[in-house]
Amino acid sequence: MKFTTILSAFFIFALVSLTSCDFERVGPYEEDERSYGLTNFDRLDMGSAFDITVEQGSNFSIEARGNSRDLDDLDIYTSNGTLHAQYRNHYRNRRYDMNIRITMPTLRGVDFSGASRSEITGFRGLREFDIKLTGASRSTVDLDAARTNIDLSGASDLDLKGTSALLVGELSGASKLEGFDYPVDEAELDLSGASSARVRVTKRLDVTASGASSVRYRGVPELRSKLSGSSTLRQD
Repeated sequence: MKFTTILSAFFIFALVSLTSCDFERVGPYEEDERSYGLTNFDRLDMGSAFDITVEQGSNFSIEARGNSRDLDDLDIYTSNGTLHAQYRNHYRNRRYDMNIRITMPTLRGVDFSGASRSEITGFRGLREFDIKLTGASRSTVDLDAARTNIDLSGASDLDLKGTSALLVGELSGASKLEGFDYPVDEAELDLSGASSARVRVTKRLDVTASGASSVRYRGVPELRSKLSGSSTLRQD
């Protein structure tokens, strides 16, 4: 009986401590804005639930706006031509929204994760562009590139606008690609895990799909497909 009482008291103490700790992690909202004088990067790698805006411009500019305490914890740095943004203390999983706005002359690729939301606009005449989204991230991308490579996983969503000669994509884990406003000459798609894609293709469309995935296309391209697990390929 005594042991049960002690055990119950311990669990109550632990619950109160966790609740207090959660409250302390969030705290009152104090808005602040910071600028970062970093340059000479053409890729982005950001691993948290940020709201990210990326625009083409002649000069480099990085601004972050959010709660002051979260900004104190924000680590933004460059390495090998890539701009990284992440929180230093990963144990703090309750935070306010963080908005990051980036202006840069050119962009070769992005790697966004952790339920991030992003918008990329203004980049034209790119030779090749890489897009990687994981962990329920969402992105709207408006650009022109000779070749576009996409990698979507973990229920991530990508909305493409612009144009490309070649689109190469891998989608898994119930991810979605919206590409009706992104006409391409050729597309090579590999889907699994109930993922879906909508593309506009003029010349050639290669599709490998499994696990109840689906592809809808516009145009009259030459088709090559390998479908399994109730997956579908249909003209829109």
